[in-house]
Amino acid sequence: MSRSGRMIALLGVGLLVVLFWSELVSPISASWGGAADEISTQLARVDRAATQAAAQRANVVAYGPMVPPAMRATESQAMLEAVNAIMDEFGIRAYEFNESTSAVKVGGSTLQGIDRIKATLKFEATEEKAIEILGALEDSSELESISSARVQQGKAAGLSLAVELTIEAWIRGGSRR
Repeated sequence: MSRSGRMIALLGVGLLVVLFWSELVSPISASWGGAADEISTQLARVDRAATQAAAQRANVVAYGPMVPPAMRATESQAMLEAVNAIMDEFGIRAYEFNESTSAVKVGGSTLQGIDRIKATLKFEATEEKAIEILGALEDSSELESISSARVQQGKAAGLSLAVELTIEAWIRGGSRR
């Protein structure tokens, strides 16, 4: 066989190898790659769910047991009614109550689907009444926590205190937590 004949035969074998690869091996490897990508996606989803479940368990341990769900509007109304009842019980008529909602962050990351209803309560009362009001607010089942408290000397005459509290309730996915 001449040199050009060998070259043509070698190119023909190379062409057969390329055709064999493109027709048989390439589609199989592409389908295996797609299946591997799908499995990887499913594993990531399962891993996220396991991590979220562990975080939720840790939150239940940290923040207490779950309470039967209520809608956000119901929870907000219940918080307002509890504060109104406590303030009425102690004869405090002049007070401010401002509410807001925010996402919950634990350890620097936001917890998906969990919101916090925060309210700022400002009032003036005598020392004894202020302490009793704080106790009543802490004992209220409608309030989860008092996250901050600031107490200053009041503007009224006598031994009055100006109290500013941040009170909270937790809701999960539109339901109380």
